[in-house]
Amino acid sequence: MTTKPINAEGSSIREWKLYVYRMNCNCLNKMMRYRDVGFEWKYAMWCILILFTSIRAGAGPAKGGGNREVKIFPIIASQGVAVGKDHFYAISNTSVQMCDKSSGRVLRKWKADTSQEEFSHFKHLNSGTVVGDKLYCAHSRYGVDANNCSVEIWDLAGGEMAHEKSIKMPRDHGSLTWVDKDSNGDWWMCYGVYGKIKNRQTQLLQYQYVDGEFTQKAHYFFPHSVVEHWGRMSCSGGSWEADGKLYITGHDHASVYVLQMVEGELRFLREEKGLAIKGQAIAWDRFSEHPTLWGIVRNKHVSRTLMAHQKE
Repeated sequence: MTTKPINAEGSSIREWKLYVYRMNCNCLNKMMRYRDVGFEWKYAMWCILILFTSIRAGAGPAKGGGNREVKIFPIIASQGVAVGKDHFYAISNTSVQMCDKSSGRVLRKWKADTSQEEFSHFKHLNSGTVVGDKLYCAHSRYGVDANNCSVEIWDLAGGEMAHEKSIKMPRDHGSLTWVDKDSNGDWWMCYGVYGKIKNRQTQLLQYQYVDGEFTQKAHYFFPHSVVEHWGRMSCSGGSWEADGKLYITGHDHASVYVLQMVEGELRFLREEKGLAIKGQAIAWDRFSEHPTLWGIVRNKHVSRTLMAHQKE
């Protein structure tokens, strides 16, 4: 007996469901007809396989259905991606690659020379955001001293990429995983806390940035319904959309969680799927005419996804 393949161009989900239903009915009929134990066992296994396949095939539309992967760049990045007007920035532990936004061609590569005192603290870049002609990256010494954190800044003027300065952040909150600026001018930083129970202490801090200094304004905790998806890890990426919704990721799941600030607390709206990512840092393309979210699959590729926005 052979299974019927799903034709992505022709077969509809409704047709596939009907086929699965008929196959399961056939299995049950045959099991009733024959009394051979071995035969029944084989058909039972077949029914389970068909049922599992039907679930995997899409027994209903996934949340965030309609998102469309539009570009994959075979650029290696272990931590995340940031996006500017003409370039994207592939971020790894101690290096950043500036790439052409259209072709993916690597134009510049910066790597921390940890033998030099000014870069000796570099250990674990986590994420980045482009604001004006600057690239801001969250950094921690995760693996050595997780709460030793800083914001690293590069000057991007003239198509260059020169490290400008490091801003030391307090170690009171956790390990700095991402930084971003929203459309209202507020800055946000996520401080991860690790462990199945402890990661509920992961915080999102709101800042103002004046004269080269970040001053805390408020702090928030993430909804438990989102935290439970992180496992023992934490929130690895976050980016504010222009309409005020916050999109965040876990460490390695192929989902994005959409949050909104309501009456002084973060509330979960929905889960987005259909993106060519697996956790790590993400970035909204604030220079695109269309709602485009960038992300990575760690050490494999950088991706660009056209998001199908949903009405709440």
